[in-house]
Parts: sequence; structure tokens; C-alpha cells
Amino acid sequence: MGSTNALLLDEARNGAAEGLVLVTDHQTAGRGRQQRTWHDEPGTAMLISILTRPREPLVPLMPFIAGLSVTDAVAEASGRAGAAMLKWPNDVLVPDHGNRKLCGILCEATTTPGAGSVAVVAGIGLNLRPQQGVPAEVTAKAVTMAELGAPTERWTMVDALLRAMDRWLSSSAAGVLGEYRRRCITIGRSVRFATATSTVEGVAEAVADDGGLVVVGEHGTATLVAGDAHHV
Repeated sequence: MGSTNALLLDEARNGAAEGLVLVTDHQTAGRGRQQRTWHDEPGTAMLISILTRPREPLVPLMPFIAGLSVTDAVAEASGRAGAAMLKWPNDVLVPDHGNRKLCGILCEATTTPGAGSVAVVAGIGLNLRPQQGVPAEVTAKAVTMAELGAPTERWTMVDALLRAMDRWLSSSAAGVLGEYRRRCITIGRSVRFATATSTVEGVAEAVADDGGLVVVGEHGTATLVAGDAHHV
């Protein structure tokens, strides 16, 4: 399969209802944030895209909702609350394993002609088992469910994830933001953030109500709304 997100975005534009889910064993054109390419070997990851039509206040918070849903699913599967935490905006990291990355998330929005509504496709790639033939610099930054001693059966994780996302889609924006702030390990960390024209460095002080990251540095306060804040 090429890209599960691309296929569901097409379905959304054609009027598909909320709740359409696409799961695959392997992608040949998977994508990550910032135009990164997603690599996987068949059978080593849970690759899923979920079509949502969230209430208007939740639309900009969908990356947070996806991240919270993944951390809930990991906690359920591993039996450990807090086993996975969130790096702004929605990378899923494992503190007990050197803050290595367990899951990548890409949320993409589109409008539905004539319906006046926004659809958001949440694409999620969760590492289940180690991959072979992956460069050492990649594996050094990644962790799998197997390394957590947690179940690696794909459908177990799909079930837990969908139940968690259903709960968060029924929540309020304040509820989403409040819990995201509690699980976001970027808050309080020194970060470096590259924009198109400059680099911002400072301490991540808070997550704003619009989802932006508030960074305080030597040149003042900046609110970052897109891109990656690298922990330093």
C-alpha cells in the first residue's frame, strides 16, 4: 500500500463518514511530519489512519488527541500508566528507554465540498517489533513495544487506540489541553526550534490554548505554532 493517509483524505473529499479506518501491514509511500519519509518493514509496526470529523474547537487539537490516544493505548497494553509520554507537538517517547521514539503521528485536514465540514485524518505509525537493516542512527532513536515487554499484536493495539480516540473526541478542548500539558515532557525543557528564517532557542514554558509552544529565550517570548522543537 502507498499511503494510508492519502487514501483516506481522498475518501474524505468524496464524502466518507467519520470513523473510516484503514490499517495496513506495510506502506511504500508513508509520510511523516515536515515531509519526512516513513520507513517500515512488513509486520513490524501498527500502521493506521483514522478519518475524523471533530467538533470545531477540537480541529486544531487533533494532533494532541492522537498523541493522547496513543499514550492511553500504550499504557493499557503495557500495564503501566505513563509508559509513554509526549514531545511537542505529538511524538510519542518512552522516558524509561532514554526518551526514544515509539510512535510518529501525522494529522492532515481537508474540507468536504458542499458539506461545510472539516475532516482530519490521523495517521499513526507505532513501532511493534525491531526492524532489520535499518541504519544504526535510526534505531538508536527508536524503541518498540517489544522492548517495553508489552504485547506486539497489531490488532490488540488497534482496538485500544480506537477506544481511546473515541473517548478523546468526546472530550472538551479544555480537557484535551489539560491532559496534554500533563503528559508533555517538552514543557520545562530547553529547546531549539528552526524556522524558515531563524533559529529560536530557549525554555519551553507552556502550551498555549491554541496548541502553540511558548518558548522563553534571551530575546524574549515566542509562541511556536508549527514545526519541531528539538530537546537540547
